[in-house]
Amino acid sequence: MTRHEVDLRERVRRLPGMERLLPALEGLPPTYLVGGAVRDLLRGAADAVDLDLAVEGDARSVGRALADRLGGVAREHERFGTATVRAGELVFDLATTRRETYHEPGALPRVEAASLDEDLGRRDFTINAMAVGLSGDDLGHLYDPCGGVADLEE
Repeated sequence: MTRHEVDLRERVRRLPGMERLLPALEGLPPTYLVGGAVRDLLRGAADAVDLDLAVEGDARSVGRALADRLGGVAREHERFGTATVRAGELVFDLATTRRETYHEPGALPRVEAASLDEDLGRRDFTINAMAVGLSGDDLGHLYDPCGGVADLEE
C-alpha cells in the first residue's frame, strides 16, 4: 500500500459516521465512496457533507442490510436501483454501479448494472469520476480511470 493510500484510508476513517459505517459494510458487496466526497477528501477538506456510495451489487438490498445493521431505515428507489439510508445522524445514498442509456434527449435513463470503471466513465466531470474503496483491504484505494486527480491539481 502506498503512502498516499494510507493517508487516504485515514482520511476516510475520520469522516463523520465512518466509525459506524465501515464495520457495517463487512461481508457485503464491494462498496466505494464516490463523487464530491472523494474530491473533497483529496483537497484535504476535513469532512464531506454528502456521502454517496456506489455498490458492485444490488444497492437496494445493501441499503436494507445496512439500515438493519445500523438501526436505521432505508428508502428504496426501484427505478434507478438506489437507496437512501438514515441511521441517526448518519445519512448516505447508495447506487448500484451502472451504465445508463437514453432513448431520446431529456428522457429518463434506462439503468443496468455495470463495472465500477463503466460507472465512473459515465460521470459528468473527471473530478467526479473517482472512487475510494470502503471494503476490507480495499479501504483507501483510489480509483481514477479518467485522470481526475491531475485535473483537480490543475
